[in-house]
Amino acid sequence: MIDLYLTLAPIALIDSLSVVPIAVVPLLLLLAGKRPLAGSFAFIAGIVLTYLPFGVLLLFGLDALFDSLAGQFSAWWKREPDQGEVVLQIVVGLAMLFVGYRVMRRKAEDQPDQGRAGMTPGQAFTLAAAINVTGMWGALPYFAAIAQILKEDLSSGGMLGALLYYNLVFALPLAALPVLHYALGERAERWSSALVGLIRRWGQRLLAVFLAGLGLVMTADGVGWLMGRPLILPDAFG
Repeated sequence: MIDLYLTLAPIALIDSLSVVPIAVVPLLLLLAGKRPLAGSFAFIAGIVLTYLPFGVLLLFGLDALFDSLAGQFSAWWKREPDQGEVVLQIVVGLAMLFVGYRVMRRKAEDQPDQGRAGMTPGQAFTLAAAINVTGMWGALPYFAAIAQILKEDLSSGGMLGALLYYNLVFALPLAALPVLHYALGERAERWSSALVGLIRRWGQRLLAVFLAGLGLVMTADGVGWLMGRPLILPDAFG
């Protein structure tokens, strides 16, 4: 059992690297909010409490369902879109272009100063759960860890314990940020305030560029499909 835990720990830490870069910005904003402790740990709980049930489902034999869904998605991705899907893609692309344009034109000084309001713990939990669910299909280290657990031929309780251990180790890098924030005290407050100011200054512009860029690609690709010259072919990504 100890050998299994020693095997799972590095896999969990590698797995956490996929979510840490995405989670840093929301965690910094939460730590600069009115309820930094509650908000940051609600965010971490949102990640763990969506990851853990997914692992339980895989452990107890529902992987065939996920394989079937993945197969259906792969088949849909590789086929050519019909005209209705192309028109919908163009509409969504134009909508993203419009939203990106509006975001770019909105000036920071026009927005009310919300002080340290930020997200509530409930909103932080929901955001973290959404982030984790969208990236769950690419969690290859998680699948590898579950394969290691299944190889040990443990009881149901033993498998659940190993899975819980994995998720706790997975959450350690995320938990390190609020812990360091409180350990460093006033210095952390100054650093987090500076970083939050930077995010608020440039985040809106980066979001606008991202939305406009993605909208432009989707629109151009949709028009390309209608003209018989798409930008992105169905088998372009394997």
